Amino acid sequence: MRPLLDNSLSILNRTGAYHIAKDLCGAFVPEYARARYWRLGSWAPEGLIRKILARLMMLEINWLRDGGAFLVGGKHDESGVTVFLDPLYVLRADLVERDIVLCHDVGPLTHSFLYDSATVANYRIAYEKIRRRKPGIVFVSDWSKGKFISLFGSDFRFLRTIPLYVRTELFDGPMVPLSCADGPDGGPFFLTVGAFETRKNQIAALEAYRNGGFHAQGVKYVLCGPRGDGSGPLINFAKSVPGVVLPGCVPDNQLRWLYAHAEAFVLPSLLEGFGMPALEAAYMGLLPVVSEGSALVEAVHGACIEVPASDRAAIVQAMARALARSPHEKSEAGRRLREVASRATKERFLLQWSDLLFEP
Repeated sequence: MRPLLDNSLSILNRTGAYHIAKDLCGAFVPEYARARYWRLGSWAPEGLIRKILARLMMLEINWLRDGGAFLVGGKHDESGVTVFLDPLYVLRADLVERDIVLCHDVGPLTHSFLYDSATVANYRIAYEKIRRRKPGIVFVSDWSKGKFISLFGSDFRFLRTIPLYVRTELFDGPMVPLSCADGPDGGPFFLTVGAFETRKNQIAALEAYRNGGFHAQGVKYVLCGPRGDGSGPLINFAKSVPGVVLPGCVPDNQLRWLYAHAEAFVLPSLLEGFGMPALEAAYMGLLPVVSEGSALVEAVHGACIEVPASDRAAIVQAMARALARSPHEKSEAGRRLREVASRATKERFLLQWSDLLFEP
């Protein structure tokens, strides 16, 4: 029987996890596998109806959680394998040992202060169900795998890491300079790309930029991305710091230009399951300044400057170090970074998943 990919997360989630799930379904469904979107079967809703259904789905999860009644899809047959593309959705489904769960991170458990109480409670129950049933677990990084083992041990059908990949379509194409009255075109700048969220720790990076006096040196700081949890305080603080540019979400052609012309990519994040932002910077040859010992470091195989996430002085020093590099040093670092990123391909990712799902 073809595996069933439970892609219920795509009804709610439009972050990086959504694109990973979409690519998995695109590669294997319908020829080699089936897809399920909550109670909608194989129908993937879009637009306003998706947002309405997302609310209904979360109401059901919050009310019923791990209750045994009204399970999505009913009980397992004797041979079918379900692949849950996020741990949360094991709550409203039958879960058995032969199933597989994709785990991006265990942040709601290890960094519960970054999430609302309902999210933390739901994931605690979901992971407890996973601990009891002991299915196979796939992780996007060894960092996430290590955090999981520290909480639940290794007594599962298997624990396997399949690293993510660069979505190269974001970066292949023409570049257009960012043009705004106070934009970076015409001078050096640091860059951060990502949702405005507390877990990204962008305020620490902006404080370091301010404390280091970089604006007086003619260096700007570009912070672009969509609004997320904690965006209000971040935006208010950013507007108070001279030299910070907030263009919001930029089109891909401008994003490519930003990656290609920045002095460094700065992200002392508190939590990343894989480290995709650093890998995307590496693909464009841009040096990442990232939190030490994190998945961001793993993603680029250490080709970065590591900083303690809460140490503003260390972040200042790292930014100054990146800024002071010679053209030769920048060229050599860019070459190494592009080499690292070139190995993180979608083809490699899908081949490892294919071996897992369809090996004899």
